[in-house]
Amino acid sequence: MKEYSRVRLIVEKEEYAKYGVHKGMDGWICGPICGRDIYVCFDQDGPLPNIADIHIREEDLEVVIE
Repeated sequence: MKEYSRVRLIVEKEEYAKYGVHKGMDGWICGPICGRDIYVCFDQDGPLPNIADIHIREEDLEVVIE
């Protein structure tokens, strides 16, 4: 995983759901990777607003596009 990689959330957790982020959603790594938490932007197609920009545990993500 590296900055700007496209990633998918592979777990359903309440700590992510409270921000509107659920298993199967994808986003992109929008900040430098520091430790086990990765800052991910969960966006929508087109000019729609982002769903959330939150920290996600590395083990809860899979790479879609490097």
